[in-house]
Amino acid sequence: MIDVSVLEFISAQRWRERIVPELPHMAVENHIWALQVFCRWAKKNPDELISERQEEMAARPRSKKPVSSDRIVAYQLADKSKTKQSKAFIAKAVASFYEKNRSSINQDMAHAR
Repeated sequence: MIDVSVLEFISAQRWRERIVPELPHMAVENHIWALQVFCRWAKKNPDELISERQEEMAARPRSKKPVSSDRIVAYQLADKSKTKQSKAFIAKAVASFYEKNRSSINQDMAHAR
């Protein structure tokens, strides 16, 4: 996942369809940008992120370390090129991406902090 738009992937298309009725146009564009930034950093495409999360959820309670939420926290700590507010927005947008793809990480994020 380097120079391909996240909107080339089914999970990102599904997410966009689900947030369009809820958010103004520019907010939707900002969310897409945030997912793009995160995917580049993670070196994974959106479909890979969802597939990984679904495997993680299916493995519960055996899976002790939630990789998906840990990756978001790692991103926030590692990206020195963005402001704290930008990184928080990216984390929120990625959480929305998981949520709208029925792969919520909100509970894991609360434990990861």
